[in-house]
Amino acid sequence: MNANNDLQQKVQFALFWEPHLTGAAIGVTAHDGIVTLSGTVARYEMKVDIEQTVKKVRGVRAVVMHINVQDHLEATDEERLAEEALRALELHTSITPEHIKIVVANGWIYLVGSVDWHYQKQAAEKAVSRIMGVKGVVNSLLIHSERTDMLETKALCDAFDRSSILRGKTIEVAVHQNEVTLTGVVDSLLQKEEAERIAWNAPGLWRIHNQLEIVHP
Repeated sequence: MNANNDLQQKVQFALFWEPHLTGAAIGVTAHDGIVTLSGTVARYEMKVDIEQTVKKVRGVRAVVMHINVQDHLEATDEERLAEEALRALELHTSITPEHIKIVVANGWIYLVGSVDWHYQKQAAEKAVSRIMGVKGVVNSLLIHSERTDMLETKALCDAFDRSSILRGKTIEVAVHQNEVTLTGVVDSLLQKEEAERIAWNAPGLWRIHNQLEIVHP
């Protein structure tokens, strides 16, 4: 079995192993670490779960999503989606919705505005992605914290060292004002995204340039 077929099979098994995804008919192709997924799912939240599951598979360097969400929308549903999205943000304890605006078009929800922390940006997207009828979410929220904490390179490096996923990986950190650039080599897409997730926990951070290279051992 060649490497592409092996990776394809691993991804298929990973999707099959998730009980809430077994009913989804998803086509999988793989070429040089790039996995392309195709098919149709009932809810956008399932599409997100599929993407996250595939990213965890060893050997996956990138994911191309050609998965559609079933369209059962009527003209009046656009207003309902907007109302439910606003309510979802208002009920979420981690989010300050006064700086977030919602645009709904053709079943897609667009989030624009700003938040103080990256976890709030993620929480906003997750909250609206659960709404029945959503076909997709475009998260354009900016991170614009008013905190003036100095970003410390050593603190970020220590945080990477504490991670079991990143153990043994050398990740270089360059700090410029409120921005961080990550360079180095990791084994998987999961490790690359984990490094970025950890870095976002730094106070006062506005932007990350994740230039980590994925090299499969």
